[in-house]
Amino acid sequence: MAKLRLLATVKVDKDTTLRPGAVIEVKDPDDADAASLVARGFARWVKAGDEAGEDDLPPDRLIAAIGRLDPANPKHFKAGKPELKALGELLGVDVTADQRDRAWAALQG
Repeated sequence: MAKLRLLATVKVDKDTTLRPGAVIEVKDPDDADAASLVARGFARWVKAGDEAGEDDLPPDRLIAAIGRLDPANPKHFKAGKPELKALGELLGVDVTADQRDRAWAALQG
């Protein structure tokens, strides 16, 4: 049995949607659907000893996404900070305020 951690929202069927950070068990590590999710960057394999934390979004990815936002656009920036929804749409994953704040602080120097 293997495990996958989702890095993007995955709609399984009309009633089931899995959010980023969800860990799912895969009976066969050679499963084509699981391999496809990993190959397309929507999931990653959870290795033995990996923590189940949600902070799998690298700060450099967030910093790059912030650089693509328009500071003059109120949908991109509010109260001097990048909007979570705009970042999430760019990255294809949910972004927490804590993740955004750490990346924003690193960008500000």
